[in-house]
Amino acid sequence: MPGQEQFADLQQKLERLNRLEAEGAMTRRSGRSALGSEAVMESLRANIPLNVLVQHDRLRARGRQSVAKVKNGVCSGCHMSLPSGTLSEVKRESTLVKCDYCGRFVFVANEESASEPPALTPKERQSSRRSTKR
Repeated sequence: MPGQEQFADLQQKLERLNRLEAEGAMTRRSGRSALGSEAVMESLRANIPLNVLVQHDRLRARGRQSVAKVKNGVCSGCHMSLPSGTLSEVKRESTLVKCDYCGRFVFVANEESASEPPALTPKERQSSRRSTKR
């Protein structure tokens, strides 16, 4: 599905841009030149949609990362539980979703999406319950 591929590509670009900007800030503080990483950052920025870049820049200006992972339904940026509707959109992985609380772009953590247990059928759920006699 092309939508998921584009979504994954955008996720990787945003994560890499955050990493390079953090490294660039540390390099500037130490007084070294970061021309190579600045060129890479500019090429990444050129391939990210403008509306996404505006939100990214807004968060970076406040010293925050623009992306966060979702683990167990919780945003790793602000540590708030996401509403179930937002969580299902994030798990669908077809569009960019922002956290309702902190505004970061949220993505399902790789471990969580790979290790989701299969849903039990009603019959399996019923047989897995222990019967108690009183």
